[in-house]
Parts: sequence; C-alpha cells; structure tokens
Amino acid sequence: MGGLDKFVKPGMRVAIKPNLLMAKKPDDAATTHPSVIKAIITLVQKAGGIAAIVESPGGPYNTSILKMVYTNTGMEEIANETGAELNFDLRVEKVINLDAKIAKSLKILKPLKEADLIINVAKLKTHGMMVYTGAVKNMFGSIAGLEKADFHLRFSDYEQFAESLIDIYLATKPGINIIDGIISMEGDGPGSGIPKYLGAIIASEDAFACDYAAAEIIGVNYKDIPVLRKAEERGLLKKDEIEFLGVDIKEIQPDEFDVPALEHIKQSARFSLLRFLGRSLRPRPVIIHEKCISCGKCIQVCPPQIISKDSSNKIIIDYKKCISCFCCHEFCPEHAVKIKKNTIRKIFEHKRV
Repeated sequence: MGGLDKFVKPGMRVAIKPNLLMAKKPDDAATTHPSVIKAIITLVQKAGGIAAIVESPGGPYNTSILKMVYTNTGMEEIANETGAELNFDLRVEKVINLDAKIAKSLKILKPLKEADLIINVAKLKTHGMMVYTGAVKNMFGSIAGLEKADFHLRFSDYEQFAESLIDIYLATKPGINIIDGIISMEGDGPGSGIPKYLGAIIASEDAFACDYAAAEIIGVNYKDIPVLRKAEERGLLKKDEIEFLGVDIKEIQPDEFDVPALEHIKQSARFSLLRFLGRSLRPRPVIIHEKCISCGKCIQVCPPQIISKDSSNKIIIDYKKCISCFCCHEFCPEHAVKIKKNTIRKIFEHKRV
C-alpha cells in the first residue's frame, strides 16, 4: 500500500473516521482504540496534513452526544495531545450515488464530503445482524445519527442491508482503510461482546480486501458474511487478487473466535422452509430485566419504534413489528438485551444435526 505520505500531501484536510459506536471506554473494545487513532494522526501531521476526527455515533446526532462520546472513548484526550480537530459540524450533504444498487440517494456527513482524504479506521468485531463488522460497515457511521434508522427500516432484509452498506462505502470512497484488530471483540458484538486479543492491524486501499483478511484471521468463511458475499457478486471483492504482506495470517489466528450470529446466517441459507417463513423465524432481541435499568436507550434507537415502557416502567417489545435489526442489542449500555433464536428454528437446526 505504501506509506501515508503517498496519500497525504501538505495542506490536505484529512478526515479520520473511527468506529465510535457509543460512549464506551477503550478497554471495552467496542470502539477504535485511541492509541491507533493517535498513531494515524501523527503520521498525517508528519506528512503535512490537517487531521480531524469525524464520526456519527448511534442515537441522536448533536454536540452534547458527540462531546460525551469523544470524552469516554479517549478521542478528546488524543485531540488535546496532538492538536487534531474533533468534528462538531452537524451538517449533512445529499449525495446521488451512481455506483449504488439500492441506496441511490444518501445524506452523508458534510465534513467527510469536504475532506480531501478519508481514512477509515474500523474496529474488528462480531455483529448480531451482519455477523462481522469491519471496514465496509464502519462507513455506515457517515450517515447522521438517527438517519441510520431509515436504512434499517427500508432494508430490513439482511441481504438488502448488506447491499446498502456497500452502497454507502462506495459513496464515501475512503482513500485508506484500516482495521484495529489488536484487541478485537468476539461474542455479543458490536457493543456487548468480549475483548479478544489478536494483535492485528489490517490496512488496504480496498475495504473489501481488509474485511476478507479479517474474516480469514478469525476463521469465518467470507461467504457467511453478507457484505462480502454481496461484494463478490457485484465484482467488488476479488479475493484471488488480494496479496497478503507482513505477518503470516496463520501466526495470529486464534484457536477459536466466538461468532454467535454465524449460525443463524448459515441456517437461513441452508433451509428453504426457513427462507420461506422468513422474518417470523428470525432470531429476536429479548430484554434481560434483571440487568435492565430502563434508561430508554433501546427506545431511542429502535428504527420501527416498537419498544416502549409498560405501566411498571419495564421495557417491552412489540415482536409483531420487530425487524430483527438488533439496534437495541447493539446500543444497550447495560448488556441487558440478548439475541434469542426462535424455538421452531431450533428444532429445524437440531434435526439437521
């Protein structure tokens, strides 16, 4: 790929786009680690670029939320140390995406569109809906705040949502893609999983190549990841042309890596009856009331707005309208939402075995 000075020239405005899912501490492994961002800022500045951290976390997109997220994730401290900018510009720009398959009109964060270069710095994590989240999906954060809910509503089918993520990536066109896989997240990602040491930094001009490499490291067949499967169908993932440099992947592959969503994705592709029954047999989010503090974050981020509180202040979900996007699971600060398989589905899977 070459050094950063190949991409960054003096005076260029460089938008560094981390994964700042929510206001989590760096050690939780839910967000891009500040040490990785600091290293990138230093290289950008050394090349004469002007670095700015730009992100839209989950939930409302306003200055108070951004301030809290920047502080808790360690970005504010890094900005103070390096002199990099923290973005508080809330403007968006409508983009007509000629390369899109389904998301042809987008509202992208204006600071990203105005940047001379975007450096996409993802976090390697599991994901309840998309199996895995990395470089391509990280650019979903270029959509402002609750505007993301519209994508979940319009593209509630897993395959369609994967297509929309690819479209967003193509619209934003990061020049460099980096995945922070030093401490990754396995289990109930992307917000409630378990930190897992991998010791990997993956970088490429091609986000699909980055994600393919990440899948290889964690031992997941790329075809079981909707984004990569759809990217290959569109001719965007050319795995035979990917050249691996640096450490041998086998040297950093863990003995095991827990990817809970992998099973329901595999089973959905495997059983024609399950495909026919569709949404009714999808896994669904379940509130663990012993952990729930009724903060209302799940209500705030639910795209179809089908989560509420009952008369006793307990969180309830209208499953008839649930689209299984798992935003409630993704953003719960108390790890009080679990993804549960449908009972009938379990029977089918058991019989398969």
